[in-house]
Amino acid sequence: MNKPLKVNKLLRSGPLSPLLARARGLVALDEQVHAMLPLPLQPHCHVLSLHDRILVLAADSPVWAARLRFHAPKLVKQLSRQQTVAVRTVRVRVRPPEKTITSARKKPSGQKQGHRRAAELKQAAQTVSDPRLKSALLKLSRR
Repeated sequence: MNKPLKVNKLLRSGPLSPLLARARGLVALDEQVHAMLPLPLQPHCHVLSLHDRILVLAADSPVWAARLRFHAPKLVKQLSRQQTVAVRTVRVRVRPPEKTITSARKKPSGQKQGHRRAAELKQAAQTVSDPRLKSALLKLSRR
């Protein structure tokens, strides 16, 4: 009969230790990337993976993904200057935040979602320096 192993031992020296080390590395990279991004963008972006010198980031919505793509070249330069990770390019994926499901709550109505999206567009417009893009985002937020 097999003797049970302690979880602590499995995580430190067992088959799961490389996975745990990779997860810790991604968390550290996520913190580093957040420190390099402008303040309005930080809560809307997360590191998904780093493979073959390609950094994959997730953004909450298409609006934030566009802003993140705008900052991607600068992010690559900053990471290469710090020499912590070798990043050749950045890919951005739209990945809405996970929502907790509770049985007592109703789904938000379409009108409430529309107001939330309008507020996100207005917030994004406030961070844009290009006047044409800013007016386009504000116009979209009023629809």
